[in-house]
Amino acid sequence: MATATLVGQEIQEGQRLIDALNEANLSIESALWLYSSDSETWQLMLTSPTCDRQGSLQAYKEILGIFRELKPELKIDWTSLVAVSPKYELIEGLRQSQLLWHHDLSGRRLTNNMVNTMFVEDSYIYQIK
Repeated sequence: MATATLVGQEIQEGQRLIDALNEANLSIESALWLYSSDSETWQLMLTSPTCDRQGSLQAYKEILGIFRELKPELKIDWTSLVAVSPKYELIEGLRQSQLLWHHDLSGRRLTNNMVNTMFVEDSYIYQIK
């Protein structure tokens, strides 16, 4: 994705991937699009306990396997995918915010916010578990 704007198509395609991953029992606990102004790119961050058990490379391989199988082909760039631990600082902070404020962040945009010590310039949150 080469634009600074996240559009509905990317959001829908991301959801298609998340649904396929969950159907394949890959246990994607949290998922969000996250914008980085440094690289001017959006990344689809996916958390999986596989990152903790077998490493991020194994989780990434599993995610890419499902990504490549989806038909019709996804209209998002596979290089935008990032596999992280459910213990990743940003995810932990978002999870804590949900608990503290009793507010589900699913389906919401988060813009120009501090989460723990991380600045979130822009994001679209699918789910935080």
